[in-house]
Amino acid sequence: MDSVSYRARMEQRRETRFAAEVGAMLHWDGVSQPVMIRNISLYGALVTGLWLPDIGDRVTLIADGLEVWATVVWKRPDRCGLLLSHAIDPLAVIAEARTRSVEKLATWS
Repeated sequence: MDSVSYRARMEQRRETRFAAEVGAMLHWDGVSQPVMIRNISLYGALVTGLWLPDIGDRVTLIADGLEVWATVVWKRPDRCGLLLSHAIDPLAVIAEARTRSVEKLATWS
């Protein structure tokens, strides 16, 4: 009897993904929807939202310190993966969101 071994498939990504909790807007075909960036890398982002574009749609992702064209490369009911049109600084996007949150808290005091 032949022996078969199975291994979990490791993700092979070129760029590091950074966990995020950044509010953003996604625009496509005259539609604007609020989304949350859940992770981000040099050329990609995972966003969650209630109503998302279809695979292959071109979108604009806008957040504090970020405005970039992207293409939807995969989709689930509440999330999708974006391939960004050019390299961005993911740590700067996360830092800008944190700075804005602190500024908002200061104005509420």
